[in-house]
Amino acid sequence: MPDAAIAERLRRLPLFARLSDEELADLAARIRLRPYRRSEVIFRKDDPGTHLYLVLEGAVKISLPGEFGQEALVAIMRPGDFFGELALFDRSPRSASAVALDDSRAALLAGDDFLGFLERHPTAVRVVLETLARTIRRLSDRVEHLTFLDVPSRVAKYLLDLAQANAAVPAGAAAVPAAAAAAPAAAVLELSLTQDELAAFVGASRVSVNRVLGDLERREIVAVRRRRIAIKDADRLAKEIRY
Repeated sequence: MPDAAIAERLRRLPLFARLSDEELADLAARIRLRPYRRSEVIFRKDDPGTHLYLVLEGAVKISLPGEFGQEALVAIMRPGDFFGELALFDRSPRSASAVALDDSRAALLAGDDFLGFLERHPTAVRVVLETLARTIRRLSDRVEHLTFLDVPSRVAKYLLDLAQANAAVPAGAAAVPAAAAAAPAAAVLELSLTQDELAAFVGASRVSVNRVLGDLERREIVAVRRRRIAIKDADRLAKEIRY
């Protein structure tokens, strides 16, 4: 992809939206594009942190591997999101693993180039800090939900959150994590998640999650297909969240 095309892609990302044409051109020359196949490992926990990753297409899951092969799903990064910045700040190994959920494409920026970019552009530092704050807030919410919500409530809330994020973010724009209380009345979710991954995200067993989805489908609140969930009645689904 020519540098000019890369620059236009970067312009649509909040981190680089305020850069001049000259600055974007300089940055684009330092970017490396990389495709990833579905289920391909981008990096593993404890790998050296060498690059910042910006999702251009597809989706990437960030997870913490367990001792016996299980995992805790931390976040799903979508077009416009970036990840891998923590290891660049403190030069520590990766704190989590990143795996492509779909066939995806990412822009890679070397650590020294990224940190140099932040030094030259203070406005970008604010975007990074806001993103880190959202990450901390999201993890705090996860702890609260795992502590106080039962499994049906956690499944319902996750589906509604995802529906709102999908409805609010146009294709190619930045995805904004949200804690939704409702969703579009007929939101169709293209979930690129296995049942094990969905269970990992809500902190429950696959059997428990399947039981919840089956109950919701029997009551015609959702329709479940292979890697596809349609919310048929968002209001009723929201009432499944019991605090």
